Amino acid sequence: MSEKAGDFAVDIAYQSEHFHPHDTAPYVKAKLAELYPEHAGLSYFMTTRNPVDLLWSCYRFFKPDAECRYNFDPGWDETTTMEFEDWVQHGKLGMRDGWEELAPSWISTQNLSPLSLEAYSIDRAGVNHVDHLFRLENIDELNGWLSNRLQKPRYSAFSRREDLIPHVNQADAGGHPESGGKPIALSDKSLHAIRLMFPTESEMYGI
Repeated sequence: MSEKAGDFAVDIAYQSEHFHPHDTAPYVKAKLAELYPEHAGLSYFMTTRNPVDLLWSCYRFFKPDAECRYNFDPGWDETTTMEFEDWVQHGKLGMRDGWEELAPSWISTQNLSPLSLEAYSIDRAGVNHVDHLFRLENIDELNGWLSNRLQKPRYSAFSRREDLIPHVNQADAGGHPESGGKPIALSDKSLHAIRLMFPTESEMYGI
């Protein structure tokens, strides 16, 4: 929430005190209640995506090693790599303390459920803190929704671009291709694990 950069100031990890671009909605709302007097009048939206694409993106960029350490972790061994399906079935991912204490109790740092929609939108009491949900695969819907609600001075940083929210994700979407460009055919065991860890998205995307 920067006067110079506008509402889009929080975009790089650890750039802005208190906030991180992957913050969960319950955490953001709790923190803004402390810092921002007008917090009660804010509207919250979130994007989601096919969980297989999401997992493939994380796997590609953070490269879990054989011990499920990532390239941002101390001790990460770049000479070993966990296979994608092994990671889906047996991988784990931590959460920042502020996120974990507000997340639903079934979210576990012993698997990949911290990446789920529930971990990012729902608090421990089961309350959904996101007013509007958009699929990343249909970014035009989000841009249309924003353009109807924001006056041009509010998003001047994007006024020279075609979209209010540029599609900046670097991973291949809609097919999670392997090196040969063919879709990954996941095993039933992996699909079952995804359904357990990503229940809402699995239903949304027919997994």
